[in-house]
Amino acid sequence: MKLSAVTKALAAVGLTVMSIPAVQAEEATMDFEFHGYARAGVFSSASNDFTQVPYAGQKETLGRLGLEADDFWELAFMNRWDWSESDKSVRINARLGQDNPNGNGSNGFANIDGKATGLIEAFVEFDGVTSSGTLWGGQRYYGRDNYIFMTDFFYTDYSGTGVGVQNMELGNGAWDFAYIASNQSETSNDNAKLNEMLHALHVRADYGQWRIEALAKYMADNVNGDEYATSGVEANIAYNPEGFFALGEGFSTVSLQTGMGLGSGAMLGRTFTNYNAFSPGSYAFSGDNQGEMTKVKDDDISVRIQAYGGLFAGDWLFFPAVGYEYTDYDGINTIRSSDGEKDYSYWYAMVRPVYTMPSIDNFVIASEFGYTDSSIADDATYKATIAPTWTVDTGFGPAPEIRLLATYIQGSEGVSGGNPTKDSDVIVGAQIDMWW
Repeated sequence: MKLSAVTKALAAVGLTVMSIPAVQAEEATMDFEFHGYARAGVFSSASNDFTQVPYAGQKETLGRLGLEADDFWELAFMNRWDWSESDKSVRINARLGQDNPNGNGSNGFANIDGKATGLIEAFVEFDGVTSSGTLWGGQRYYGRDNYIFMTDFFYTDYSGTGVGVQNMELGNGAWDFAYIASNQSETSNDNAKLNEMLHALHVRADYGQWRIEALAKYMADNVNGDEYATSGVEANIAYNPEGFFALGEGFSTVSLQTGMGLGSGAMLGRTFTNYNAFSPGSYAFSGDNQGEMTKVKDDDISVRIQAYGGLFAGDWLFFPAVGYEYTDYDGINTIRSSDGEKDYSYWYAMVRPVYTMPSIDNFVIASEFGYTDSSIADDATYKATIAPTWTVDTGFGPAPEIRLLATYIQGSEGVSGGNPTKDSDVIVGAQIDMWW
């Protein structure tokens, strides 16, 4: 008997399903998880009659307490199926967040009325398919591990759309391999071709307290012109000492990053994302589009060194961070350093002391001090923040916080009338901050 085309198609589908009976025959357990992050606050400027403050300084180099005037939220969902007998697992991940690339709801300042929603992650993970590790594919946050929570900034962020394997066992280490593509979803550059995506190949190895990773990058055209780089390489090596630099209870990290071409300047440690467009370290940094990130040439070289961590000392917690970055530019930028050289460097130092107030339940006194200077700034910038904070430990990890904040800021990144100035300012406000 001859089979119709529809029958043959259905039979083919049936054969495909039947080809994985080992999983289908087992009874799977299913779990649903809901995670997220949200912050919301209102900040006003004393030097501007307590009007809404714009970005008063770059939190990535001064610390975020008292400067994080923008609201932000993310809602993450995961559906998980586990087959215990075969050690297989499937996880479908999705994340909603503010639609920052399209800017809906932004008023040019730090928005306090919310923004439209966008899908910022949608990917799937398979365990038990590869010999070891997790096979994944889709649009996702990736490589966002080199994180300093006082700045809320990732110094490695390779997010995009791609495919890869994580935690594959090779030798005595755990290895990651990935291909990631990203494009410029937001740019004011008239020459931009938004289909000119950035291709990136990533490899990472973890051996005990050491992490080594490398990234190779390529794009067909640079939106800024033929004289700019279309390829680049970069590397990162990090070490996590025992406790707080082996000096006491806590945690710590030391990292060294370097890159060339598209691995230098604002591209060091980064792919194209809207958040990365606001990163420090770019000699051509404009702060409003991703096209500026690629204003580097093939011979440009960057080096970034950082050390950060947390010290737990009885009723006190201390979270310090220091960093230095240098870029040797190949003479393509109009901005020059203060000595006339075509290079750029900046450094920062910050600390967040927290007194846990054991005599008062659910209340702490947090403070934060930051100092930064760069080769093109006439003066350094510094800030000091005090933040009385109410917090409740849920016992499951999350501890939502309500803060009152007062910040003094002085220097080249201070704010007056919405524009950077050397004038000082006092910023006051309130903020909630929570993850779950």
